[in-house]
Amino acid sequence: MTRKLVTLMMIRLYKTTDLQHGKLIKDIASGDLGILTTRFNIMRDWGEESAIWAWDIYWTGPSTDEENRVVPFIEKGILGLLNGGTWLLIEE
Repeated sequence: MTRKLVTLMMIRLYKTTDLQHGKLIKDIASGDLGILTTRFNIMRDWGEESAIWAWDIYWTGPSTDEENRVVPFIEKGILGLLNGGTWLLIEE
């Protein structure tokens, strides 16, 4: 008889409210660090459209240069990268 051991781990799922100005993000693959600087609605000029929120992220680290220092990311994409384990949100 074969037995399987199943381990359940509590995984933190990040929400929009976890993203705040000044929060630090770490890209696990590159080691780069990014700071959330500005949150903005990319649909603000289209009055009848639903809001799509994005953040400017200021990056520093081994794979960052002057061309990719400040990069906008859609908020849902940031949450996907955090919840997928590709990025870490550095808590105080």
